[in-house]
Amino acid sequence: MNKVIRGKNVNNKRALALFVAQVITGVMPVLLLVFFVSFRLYTHKEIAIVFILLIFFCNVAYMVLARRYNVLYSGLKGEKRLYRAVKRLSGNNIVFRNLPVRYKRGRSELDLLIVSHSGIVIVEVKNHSGTIIGGWKSDKWVQRKYYRDGKNTQQEMDNPIKQMRRQRDIVKSILNAAGENVWIDTVLYFSSPNAKLRLNLRENDYVCSSESELLGFLEDYHGGETLSMSRMQKIADIMKSASGI
Repeated sequence: MNKVIRGKNVNNKRALALFVAQVITGVMPVLLLVFFVSFRLYTHKEIAIVFILLIFFCNVAYMVLARRYNVLYSGLKGEKRLYRAVKRLSGNNIVFRNLPVRYKRGRSELDLLIVSHSGIVIVEVKNHSGTIIGGWKSDKWVQRKYYRDGKNTQQEMDNPIKQMRRQRDIVKSILNAAGENVWIDTVLYFSSPNAKLRLNLRENDYVCSSESELLGFLEDYHGGETLSMSRMQKIADIMKSASGI
């Protein structure tokens, strides 16, 4: 049976704050317009300009907040899909969810860290859809979306392979400092069923694009060294102490 240790996911609070701010900025233009008309403020040129500017800025703020909320909410959905897949993982594993890690100047947050008899795996989830183009050397990957009307959009994302490499280095440094030398692997999981991957990767850059593929990878994984239950618990205790959860 899997033992799950949860860290605090600050993105839940950020998403709630963005949602509330989005509602406020969405309602404000209507309230301002009602107030503007009811009190016949349009008869005063200076006041009318102020109200028009306020309504304009509220609309702009609403669009900016909506965009940020959608990005954050998409990430949270990806994390839920990841956890749903890993809950089906067989064996006695210790699973860290939303684990903050830091060593000296390096810091990050792991979506998932799995400590099993077969080794240690860091799982990073991305909920990006569309066509994802990139290579292991690139600093940026490209996300392209194509629409039925012929239009398409393109935006950049940080190379998640490099991000996971930094995460692995931080975890390895934490364990080495505590006297534990163990191999650590990373796997990138694209949780959206609408993601099409065009990636130039090395043999040991593991990427999965479905729940079944991720589960199959984790079930078959072996890092070359079998960890005893007592050593698994020791590693888990080290990570708990280092993260403060």
